[in-house]
Amino acid sequence: MPQLEQVVSEAEIIFRPAKRDSAGRDSDQQRAMDLPPRPGQSAEIINGKEVIRAKGGNAPQPVTLSQKDEAYALKVAETYAEYPRVLFHKAFKRERDAAGKVVPGGEVVPLSTADAISPNYPVPLNIAQRNGIQGIVSTSEGSPAIIGQHLYRTRLVPAGWQAGDKVDLAACKREEVELAKQGWVRTPGELNLPKAKTVEEESDE
Repeated sequence: MPQLEQVVSEAEIIFRPAKRDSAGRDSDQQRAMDLPPRPGQSAEIINGKEVIRAKGGNAPQPVTLSQKDEAYALKVAETYAEYPRVLFHKAFKRERDAAGKVVPGGEVVPLSTADAISPNYPVPLNIAQRNGIQGIVSTSEGSPAIIGQHLYRTRLVPAGWQAGDKVDLAACKREEVELAKQGWVRTPGELNLPKAKTVEEESDE
């Protein structure tokens, strides 16, 4: 039998079934259980020292870092605060007529050099066409599919950087200046990319 909760208004008092989640908790119980508990509820021994760590609650909690990990994370953040940096460049072509002029409102196709959106998750062809997804023709379980592509490509500054490599700030700034002359920018928003149209949007015109 469901539990009832009392609802009081100026005109009447009514009883209705209390709303509960799949675990049988009402809203007050949910809030109480999802709040992180007070520190000191449990302790564990790390490197010979007693560490007090709060445990419990259902809300997602950040991973607890050791002092060594925190110091390492701060050092990495300081070292790589400015570089390495990702730069973006346009990588698409527009539909043109027989005279080579761009067709207003024509099709926009990503170049083969454009970055893939989700390379391991091809989109079935009919769904891709319905949603205006352009990209590389592929197959998924024997059926035609599209590996969606962005309308841009990316690269790192400095070129060829690998995790752990030292960064020469002066050299990176010179490299970025040269790339900027070639159209490379810091954010996709600076590229003013055209928006792909879905089948529904095209049919409304």
